[in-house]
Amino acid sequence: MRTFIQPQRKQNEEKIEVRLDAGVVETLREYAEFLESPQGYVVTEILRKAFRKDKTFATWRNARHAEPGADGAGRAGRKRVPAN
Repeated sequence: MRTFIQPQRKQNEEKIEVRLDAGVVETLREYAEFLESPQGYVVTEILRKAFRKDKTFATWRNARHAEPGADGAGRAGRKRVPAN
């Protein structure tokens, strides 16, 4: 049976720091253990799946990159989501 996240392959990595709900952290630890993969890999693959499946984001991103002079640094047109 194929798992949701595929086995790890070599990646260029950059370190970030995030704060997560305690329950999510525990589930992440268990999922990483289940996959026998580092937590960073699991988070990366889940985010990649989300980015691929979010059609609204893809449309926004493509439009942003198609703008003349777009260097990826602008935030115009970005929808802000209120923090919980």
